[in-house]
Amino acid sequence: MRTEQNGTEDAHGIMFHHFHDKKHLKGQGAISADQFENIIEYYGDRLLSAQDWFNKARTNSLNNKEVCLTFDDALLCQYDIALRVLEKYNLTAFWFVYSSVLSGEVESLEVYRKFRTAYFPNIDDFYSHFFFTLNETGYRNEVESSLRNYSHEDWGHFPFYSRNDTKFRHIRDTALGVDKYNHVMELIMRDYDIDVNDFSSDLWMGVEHIQELDSKGHIVGLHSHTHPTQLVNLSVSEQEKEYQDNYRFLCGLLGSKPKTVSHPCNSYDNQTLSILRNLGVEIGFRANMEKHFFSELEFPREDHANVIRRIEQ
Repeated sequence: MRTEQNGTEDAHGIMFHHFHDKKHLKGQGAISADQFENIIEYYGDRLLSAQDWFNKARTNSLNNKEVCLTFDDALLCQYDIALRVLEKYNLTAFWFVYSSVLSGEVESLEVYRKFRTAYFPNIDDFYSHFFFTLNETGYRNEVESSLRNYSHEDWGHFPFYSRNDTKFRHIRDTALGVDKYNHVMELIMRDYDIDVNDFSSDLWMGVEHIQELDSKGHIVGLHSHTHPTQLVNLSVSEQEKEYQDNYRFLCGLLGSKPKTVSHPCNSYDNQTLSILRNLGVEIGFRANMEKHFFSELEFPREDHANVIRRIEQ
């Protein structure tokens, strides 16, 4: 199935990551339960529960204004805060989980996010510290070379990102890559005496939370095994391993085959889509609202930040 997106607005998902309350920190992009309720009220009858949206998507019968709710990364704050709101409105959602953290591993992406939230007054203070530390490493020349190909305007589909946000993401994902980025972050964090296991204990759901979501009629889908920020740069065999490990874990945990996916950091290519189809995945989501021809594995999603901006205008 291939569909062309026309009109001013099309059937899509709303994308959520972080929530905050007294337990969970109010970091960049995190929203409250009240803000989440405002979004649900804003969409009203256009908002479908996950199974209804999935069934209509797979039969190509979605109304072009129908939307669904999606949650990425198996974050505990989603379970603690958003789930209560969903149950108040008798709604179900899509939950896209990466499985390494459910297997007891600690993935650095969320640890680093919590670190910059907990130890810096604001995100730009962290960026200043990051850019300064970077200049003290041996990566300075290659980063400067890579930045010649960076343009903030290339991130136009993410209007909520500041120039520092996009510059940081370019350096992290394109200029440095995983190992060098981890090295820079380790240099920054070494003076804070952080026990990573304790520090990350409130970041992710456990297997019991995922099983509960499934039992309550929510749809649990793939999101890779380790959440690489640039999955598209992996070899075909590495991409296959990411999704095969994710797939096998969820099959074992839930006793059923996952049929949905969202692409981590919107990073995928035609090889990725082929791998997912071979696993029997039927519906997938990207991470923006860009207009173009898209497949059944590339339904658009609107970031909640854009929705909140429209509501508050």
